[in-house]
Amino acid sequence: MKKPTERQYDQPDSEMRQRMRTMHGHYLNDLAAFTAFNPALTAAFGTQWAAALDAADQATSGTTLRGDLREDTQTVETLMDHARTQVQQLFYYVEQAFPNNAGRLDQYGKAQYPGARQKHDKMRALLSAALASATRDQAELAPHGFGPDKLAALAQVTQDLERADTDQEIRKGTNTEGSDEYVRRQNAAYAFGQQVSRAAKIVFASDAVKQRLYRLADSASS
Repeated sequence: MKKPTERQYDQPDSEMRQRMRTMHGHYLNDLAAFTAFNPALTAAFGTQWAAALDAADQATSGTTLRGDLREDTQTVETLMDHARTQVQQLFYYVEQAFPNNAGRLDQYGKAQYPGARQKHDKMRALLSAALASATRDQAELAPHGFGPDKLAALAQVTQDLERADTDQEIRKGTNTEGSDEYVRRQNAAYAFGQQVSRAAKIVFASDAVKQRLYRLADSASS
């Protein structure tokens, strides 16, 4: 099992980001001194740092992620509507092709339908079983109106619902404070500050006031 990503700092996330924002401002003010010490510490480095901070903030606020999640939810609900309609129609065709055959209907998920009509995971399982049965019974169903076009439509909604539901579940996890992606973004923003803090100890070796501006935390040991 993959080990979860660990934070590279001990502060609360919001405090770390605010400290990095403040340090970033000081860095821009002292850019010439940093660049003279290390050619890699340029304005471009500052731009990359700002982008990393924006990504960390976005992971926290979830503005974009929640917007995408709303779209995912709407897509799933729309597909659930389509699935319910197609499954109910399929049951009708099965009853026409196999009259008085409750066992055959059960193979299509008729008994499971009441519990699946509002549950994405259960509907996905029902669709999978129904598609397999309809494919097997295509010859018997076609004369009663369930032709290749309807079979293809059933296959499409089965595939689309599975993909959309999976995307939705993945999206839910990307904005969780304990998730790897969330922590990775926080660490990325912090890593820029670590580089600048180490450099500042040398660049401003004789200026204790300046050095304090680039501390990673309030404790002297930081």
